[in-house]
Amino acid sequence: MKILSIPIFLASSFAFAQEKSPKEPIADLEALTIESTPLGTKTSDVTQAWSVLSGNDLDKAKGDTIAETLSATPGVSQTHFGPTANRPIIRGMDKFRVRVLQNGTDSFDVSAQSEDHAVPIDPLMVDRIEVLRGSSALLHGGSAIGGVVNVIDRSIPTSPYDSPGASLRSSYTSANEGLSYGAIAFGSSDKLNYQLNVSKRDYNDYEAPSFKTEDHHTGEEKGPFTKVENSHSDSTTLGFGASYMLDSGFVGFSLSSYENNYGVPGEHADLDMRIEMESDRFQFRSQIEFSDSDWLSGIDFNIGYGDYKHSEIGKEDPSDEELHTHATYLREGFEGRIGIEHVIGNLRGVFGIHGLFDEFKIVGDESIFGGTISSEESTKIAMFLVEEFSLTDELTLNTGVRWESHDRDYEGSISDREDSTISANGGFSRDFGKLWNISGNINYSERVPDSAELYANGPHHATESYEVGNPNLDTESAVGLEVILRKTIGNVKGQFSAFHTRFDNYVFLEEREPELEIDDLPVKDYKAIDAEFQGIEVEIDWLAMENPGWDLLLSFYGDTIQGKNKTEGGNLSRVPASRLGFGFEVMQEKLDFGVNLTRSLKQDKLGHHEESTPAYSVVDAFASYDVSLGDSVGQLFVKGTNLTDELAYNHASVLKQFAPLPGRSVEIGLKFDF
Repeated sequence: MKILSIPIFLASSFAFAQEKSPKEPIADLEALTIESTPLGTKTSDVTQAWSVLSGNDLDKAKGDTIAETLSATPGVSQTHFGPTANRPIIRGMDKFRVRVLQNGTDSFDVSAQSEDHAVPIDPLMVDRIEVLRGSSALLHGGSAIGGVVNVIDRSIPTSPYDSPGASLRSSYTSANEGLSYGAIAFGSSDKLNYQLNVSKRDYNDYEAPSFKTEDHHTGEEKGPFTKVENSHSDSTTLGFGASYMLDSGFVGFSLSSYENNYGVPGEHADLDMRIEMESDRFQFRSQIEFSDSDWLSGIDFNIGYGDYKHSEIGKEDPSDEELHTHATYLREGFEGRIGIEHVIGNLRGVFGIHGLFDEFKIVGDESIFGGTISSEESTKIAMFLVEEFSLTDELTLNTGVRWESHDRDYEGSISDREDSTISANGGFSRDFGKLWNISGNINYSERVPDSAELYANGPHHATESYEVGNPNLDTESAVGLEVILRKTIGNVKGQFSAFHTRFDNYVFLEEREPELEIDDLPVKDYKAIDAEFQGIEVEIDWLAMENPGWDLLLSFYGDTIQGKNKTEGGNLSRVPASRLGFGFEVMQEKLDFGVNLTRSLKQDKLGHHEESTPAYSVVDAFASYDVSLGDSVGQLFVKGTNLTDELAYNHASVLKQFAPLPGRSVEIGLKFDF
């Protein structure tokens, strides 16, 4: 039935389509700014490594999740607990060290708590994704000590629409018989702008090349399998936003609702384990510029509120017909940030106040806290100051400092906690002519251990382990050094970055000896060690040929990272494998097509109780053709992934043996703007 629906969605997209501009020209990156930085710094002056996906590049990269969409970005990989519960990993760090934001405020989920928890953001209709690799704690707090992913959907219009219109997108994917479709309608009335968006995604268990699994209790091999059982999902997003244009800025708000019912693959897939998620968000934002002040240049005000709930449901035994709710996660949060921007001569900066207020509960028998904590109220209050000084036309210096207070009130047998952290950085950006730029930064960041790291004392079936926290964990701190070489103008563009970060009291989860078990699960303890991460990232785009009617673009990217346990010796666990990627794209007036090859190297630098992950190569291809209907234009597209149907495992996934990467798949679809 699903495949019969494809013509309906494609036809409906044609039927409703009516306008849009022709294909975007190849633009120099110099016009971009990084919205996730405190000052909205232009790309050539950002002293951190960054990546931006937007426009056609974003359309070609879009997957089922934000992490999958970013998975070919240097320095970024994915946790891949199946196709739905999938979170970004930045430079080998995830969970409590990577913040996922939506339009600059928290996504208000519990995805950092466990690998089987999904991020409640569908990338289908997003406008732009920004990634800041490395320490971003000055603006976003200690939980961004590894980096930030900011998903921008323009649900609050920041500029007036020229005319009313809409965007439509629909597609079908063969590997999971997946359907996705969405629409955005927008318009204006005098100074009022508004938009309405809706999206739907529905897919079944996905196909993979033939693979086998091993029971962790008995060591018995099972299989072969050609599908990842219980990897289905059914999600819906609905949102509305509006803004009012002022003479020198705007003020606006947005409302959104996200629902997702998805299966949890793994050792207990035969129990029909699933998560039923609901997430509601409200956001208010205002930007005002001042032209009549000698020093005050603007104020940026951003407030987000989230109400999140998910229930973990499944059978007690495969023979049962009845489903039981094992645990329900509840989170209600409020985040606010105000930034006061100033300009004094060649000095520009922002002073800000940031607050994040949370209430978190786990209701049910299967809590990772084992009954020691029934709820947590968290308050984070921070002040930050970021300054940028243009020493010459070619040389820019920047520095910043952030102080944060973190108070937690617990309901249970645990005493309340009060902590504070401080972070600081300094950097430079130096232009060499109009083409080249070199920048660097040194940073110091602190992170307070999460409550799960401190007080966990219960079974965690996502990792098939019994997790034990350590209440004596101290504040984690990191000193990092990074150098970036960029070329953002011309036929050859790219970015090369090298980094080294040293951690004190780095908190990680380590398995005890295998024979020690609780509730038939191996025991894992949260421990603090000295650790270091170092690596190299590179991405290059070369417009190799420009001919009448067609151009040829060649691309290359690669990354490698090492994570070392400096206290005990050896390597850290779940560090992503090194990768190399090559591709070409032929761009014509109406037709684009290309091929990408990604080689993931063997990961044999292993942590405690880890097994090596074999190397693999994945070949992807894409093509798009511009179509028109009246005054409207759209694009038919087809994407092929893993065309050689190679069995591939993600070393960073705790579920890698049960959920290999998808096999050969073809996606066909249509997008239209009018």
